[in-house]
Amino acid sequence: MYLRHLYPAPKSFREDESVRFCFGAHVTARVSGLSPASAERVRALWHRFCCDASDLACIPGGEGFCFTVGETCTALSDGDRYAICADASGVAVTAADEASLLYGIETLVQLICPDDLTEGREAFYISSAEVHDAPATPFRAVHFCLFPDTKLYNIEKAINLAGFFKMTHVILEFWGTFPYACEPALAWKDRSFSRSELKSLVDLARSWGMEVIPMSNQFGHATQSRGGYGRHVLLNRNPRLSRLFEPDGWTWCLSNPDTYKLLAEMRAELIDFCGPGGYFHLGFDEAYSYATCDRCRKRVPHELLAEFLNRLTEDVCGTGRRPIVWHDQFLRRSDFGEGPIVANGDNRNTAAALDLLDRRIIMADWQYDYRDGFNVTTSVLMNKGFDTVVCPWDNRENIRSLAADAKKLGAYGIILTTWDHLPAWLRDASFAAGCVWGEGEENPPHSSTESACLLRRLYDADGSFEKSGWNLNEVLQ
Repeated sequence: MYLRHLYPAPKSFREDESVRFCFGAHVTARVSGLSPASAERVRALWHRFCCDASDLACIPGGEGFCFTVGETCTALSDGDRYAICADASGVAVTAADEASLLYGIETLVQLICPDDLTEGREAFYISSAEVHDAPATPFRAVHFCLFPDTKLYNIEKAINLAGFFKMTHVILEFWGTFPYACEPALAWKDRSFSRSELKSLVDLARSWGMEVIPMSNQFGHATQSRGGYGRHVLLNRNPRLSRLFEPDGWTWCLSNPDTYKLLAEMRAELIDFCGPGGYFHLGFDEAYSYATCDRCRKRVPHELLAEFLNRLTEDVCGTGRRPIVWHDQFLRRSDFGEGPIVANGDNRNTAAALDLLDRRIIMADWQYDYRDGFNVTTSVLMNKGFDTVVCPWDNRENIRSLAADAKKLGAYGIILTTWDHLPAWLRDASFAAGCVWGEGEENPPHSSTESACLLRRLYDADGSFEKSGWNLNEVLQ
């Protein structure tokens, strides 16, 4: 292989560098089971991993889900989702479905070694190899925020990395940056994106075979801005909408029927925009000012919360999707011993709502300070009957530990979060993907320079300093 490792590391890999399949500037592959969009993705991957010096033509051929160059063949073993064989006569990928075939080709192109890149003498080889692979976790998502200061090319890089590293879902959360038709004031006048700009991100994710999960925080974080900066996307434009929120504006007012109506309209727009899918992320974290207005404080807080979330759940499930919510408002910190546990349900006793909630809700358990052992909150939520996804942030040991727990506990899946640390995720995406994809708990390989090599293959910055790499600042002052 060209780099020192394959990313993410496959379940089984054997290589014999003494035997080579050699090819040049023009290659034809027989392909079965790929959509036109996936085939175009494969052609682009081949071209870029050949340093822009070899073109791939795809013609129909074979049965099931397969990709073959030359005369070799391969077959799936028990438990495989894809298998690769390379020998002197060619290379072949066989898979269980279209997504797995794309995964296999994403591994295959990493085996391409350039031998001569001189124009007119282009020469490449793939050493004899055998790969058998399957993911350890079926639901593998990554969450990206679009802030007013976000550069779309960074989200493009992030989506390309997520697709190449075999994620299944991308969650897009808009922080005052989505132009809603139902209420234009939900977007900043001078810092939102156009629908065409955002649609290009949705299309990019889908071109990698990933589902786009729309997200709108429909409880806390109602400002669509970070709390420490004092901005409120709606109320800085239209104070007459104040009754939609608790007095400080941080939390939606769950007693106001107009709140429910607006949130429903927001969800409908996002679902239509992001296209078909099975999930909607409702947020629901850090609602510190919940039930403080003159209407909400007349209700029993946890009953009002359960009633509202169950109503949203019924609506979301009515669209063929399942709601995802952050876990923290539904657990009490006081119920756990010493340790770095995130649980905010002591506030207004919102944790009492947990037993009243619809079990179609997926709990997203974010524990960013957790490092090792068993994450006790995931077990609690699962034992209560909730499908639960673990959600690490940007610390490598946090990612490794929670990913290992997801596998040991049989959790529903993993959501990698990035928040305002997107450059760190871009740098460490290969490490995170290895934790999510593979079976073992050992630290997967990671090299920032090899990550940079992969990023250059996946995103063409065309020599732009700003668009290259993962951090704008070479020198921090």
